[in-house]
Amino acid sequence: MIRYFILVFVLIAMSLPCRARDFMVEFVEENYMENQEDDSGTPMIYHSFQVRSHAGLKMLVLTGEHPEYRKWLRRYVAQDKGFIVKVPDNENDLFIASKVYEIDVTNVHPYNPTTWSMKGRHVFDAADLSDTQAWISAGQGHILVLDKNNKRSELIDTVVKRMGYIGMIAGDPKAALGIFRNQPEKFKMIIVNYDIPGMGSETFVDELLKLDHKIPILVETGYNNEALKRKYLSKFSGAGTVTVTPVALNRLQQTIKTLIKPDKETAAQPVNG
Repeated sequence: MIRYFILVFVLIAMSLPCRARDFMVEFVEENYMENQEDDSGTPMIYHSFQVRSHAGLKMLVLTGEHPEYRKWLRRYVAQDKGFIVKVPDNENDLFIASKVYEIDVTNVHPYNPTTWSMKGRHVFDAADLSDTQAWISAGQGHILVLDKNNKRSELIDTVVKRMGYIGMIAGDPKAALGIFRNQPEKFKMIIVNYDIPGMGSETFVDELLKLDHKIPILVETGYNNEALKRKYLSKFSGAGTVTVTPVALNRLQQTIKTLIKPDKETAAQPVNG
């Protein structure tokens, strides 16, 4: 009876959808090697793609025993295709921060970037793929969201995407700083929650300002937290691009419009929400 319930539990778990985020990458080079080191006749395969991504150059190491799928996938390499890689939500930060990332080969899907665009997703302009630093989005730019609360960050991401921007969610401040340091020019603004792990939001904002003192930064202090709001306003009053607010979702769109000025201008004074 116990085995029966275990089996039912496993089947139910397998049937539940596994949440994953899609990242678009540009193919650069393939590395493929087969070795037969034993008498079984089964080849030992090393297979990887060098790719450009929104978070810089990466090496995708393709794992899994799927020879037919792997062979089919390799045929597309010669056709200058882009790839969509499906990354579990709990590994988003790991994927963004890693130079080498292992992924099951069946989670890598080719597509043609010249005929397919996904506004509001991680995409690139095929005309500029020769430049490693040129990562041009179909929207109006990226907004980096740093928040350890998945539900809240997803709600913010929804607002961001409705406005035509590309939301990039991070949960670790070191990883977020690495992303911004790698390509600061593609970001329109940064939204950070005061309650983040590691270095904390104050240090994180300080480090951001060292990298770019003109980037609009929106700091969420949470509701009914006036003392914290006054503390942040006092600390960053000299930085005209830092805004401190509870970030009510029903006002977030207007706040973003206020902070992101045309022609790369930034806000002159903090907005008290």
